[in-house]
Amino acid sequence: MKLKEDQKVARLFLLKKNKMTEIVIRTPKKGDLEDAWKFYNKVIKETSFLSRLMPVKLVDEKKWLNDTIISNKKKKSINLFAVHDGKIVGSCDVHTNKNERMKHVGTFGICILQDYTRCGLGTKLTQTILGLAKKELKIKIAELSVYSNNLIAQRLYRKIGFVHAGKIPKGIRQGKKFVDNIIMYKVLK
Repeated sequence: MKLKEDQKVARLFLLKKNKMTEIVIRTPKKGDLEDAWKFYNKVIKETSFLSRLMPVKLVDEKKWLNDTIISNKKKKSINLFAVHDGKIVGSCDVHTNKNERMKHVGTFGICILQDYTRCGLGTKLTQTILGLAKKELKIKIAELSVYSNNLIAQRLYRKIGFVHAGKIPKGIRQGKKFVDNIIMYKVLK
């Protein structure tokens, strides 16, 4: 199955602030440009755990979105947005490895707006994309790296079945200090 633009892959109802909240998980579409741009720039301001330090320029976001849509169609990656009331509140992706001998390994990443954390969205979004990555990309192992001081993310990954593979001491610069880069993986069954 080829993933299309704006393809809905899941619909969730999560309890957020004592209220049932509907979240649609879907693939990106060209019309997401401004919302995706605002989303990523807001996440960059909210956390120091992203690889990107500076706000994204709209022209760069446009290139990223176009490349992402093409990559989804060519089955080189899967990128999903979590959408609430028409606004992007979360994003995750799995990219296949370019090395022919490692095509069975996919690299996973996720980011969620602070207001949408701790309600189960990260778990559901991760489970959804890993299921799709196994089926559509034929990924057998998902890998990720996480800041050693990002304990909330590590707890989420362990809950989903990721295991600690090792660390690169002081492998990530965070502000003026360096923290360990924790490497984790999950065998997709």
